[in-house]
Amino acid sequence: MEPPSFSLSILLLLQQNSVEATDAIGMIDPAETLIQILVIILGLILSAFFSGSEVAFFSRENQTRFSQNENEKALDSADLRVKKLLSDPRKLLATILIGNTFANIITAVFAAVLTGKFVEFYGLDKWIVFTAEILVLTFTIVILTEITPKVLALKNAYSFSRSLSAPLSFFYWLFSPFARLIAKSTARLESRIPKVAEKLSSEDIKAMAEVGEMQGTLRGEEREIIENVADFGNITVKEIMTSRVNMVAISTDATLEDVLSVIREKSISRFPLYENDLDNIKGVLHAKDILPFLLHNESTGLVNWQANARKALFIPTTKKIDDLLRDFQREKTHVAIVVDEYGGTEGLVTMDDILEEIIGEMHDEHSDNEQLYERTPEGDYIFDAKIDLDEVGEILNRELTSSDDEYETLGGLIYHLAERIPDQGDQHMFLELQLTVEEIENNRLKKIRIREQPSSDVENDAPEKSTKE
Repeated sequence: MEPPSFSLSILLLLQQNSVEATDAIGMIDPAETLIQILVIILGLILSAFFSGSEVAFFSRENQTRFSQNENEKALDSADLRVKKLLSDPRKLLATILIGNTFANIITAVFAAVLTGKFVEFYGLDKWIVFTAEILVLTFTIVILTEITPKVLALKNAYSFSRSLSAPLSFFYWLFSPFARLIAKSTARLESRIPKVAEKLSSEDIKAMAEVGEMQGTLRGEEREIIENVADFGNITVKEIMTSRVNMVAISTDATLEDVLSVIREKSISRFPLYENDLDNIKGVLHAKDILPFLLHNESTGLVNWQANARKALFIPTTKKIDDLLRDFQREKTHVAIVVDEYGGTEGLVTMDDILEEIIGEMHDEHSDNEQLYERTPEGDYIFDAKIDLDEVGEILNRELTSSDDEYETLGGLIYHLAERIPDQGDQHMFLELQLTVEEIENNRLKKIRIREQPSSDVENDAPEKSTKE
């Protein structure tokens, strides 16, 4: 707390009057002067006491130590006093401020009176003397009664608060009526002041993470996780789902041997169970629910394994993944079926898909770690059409996506550029890249060749958006 400007104002007002109030004979009473000096010293001591108390009692150490419900029988008398004082922090702060202000005012008043006596007795220039007095008193209050006790109290707040608890309890009782009035007034004023809630945006969080990485407090992987969490609530299910064409599902007409074969080949633990087609999902089958039927090898055809399918969770494509995570927690499931506006199956999303949005790609010991691209000797890239366009951008060190895009994969980009079912060999130019349809199967894109083109070549080829080899 800085020395109150109110105290210095009183000091200035009393300096002129103190000269006139001096004894007419111009004599200085030694006893009276000694008392005034002692009062000034006492005022400085009290000011230092209240300044140190403010820091010691409201330090984080004491707030943490005495905010818990400790057994009062295990506390000594000093700890009990500290805990009692902290039980009403508003009133305690008001007591400290009242005492500090009073001490500074007393010091300023008696310093002005004493200075006026010396000016009158010795016939000194009052403006020079009073200016020097203001400078000396300000320096003394700031250094000796404000900064020094606060620094000492901050170094060992706990022991400092214990030592000051007894005298502060006395002032707490003495100033109780005034402190209670001030505490209630400030609480009432605070309740009427509208609170401005400053929300921290995701961009602010990303900026702080980048600064943390540059300063060395965060690693690159930690920064990426923080940025992924910041964007977590803006990602829709459609962006992370496994599309319908890539879903692994089991028909109700399949035999138990067919189910076991899928489990062995795909190494997945959960898959949808459908009847007739994928638009009619009957439930989700767990591999562990099939294990008991392994003992019925002789009658696999008679086992009703379909009855073990669990209820499926259906969600729209527009659902945010943070909401989906809460749905997974509430429904106690790890799989959801994504449906379009007409109720048809559009894809599937799992808990792993959500986690990968935070920590990146995950592969277990059974994953085949499918390589979605390769580099040719000529320097071209051959990508799987289902690869995410953001991943292509990272590999090519280019920005290929925008917030307005209606596609997520490289294949989706080709369909967007062609505006029709492409043929094998079709070529398209996109951001200085030559995209060639390398392989197609049943109207489904499989492989895309990407060749980086110099700017001059792009300008020459610009009129031809799509060609066929």
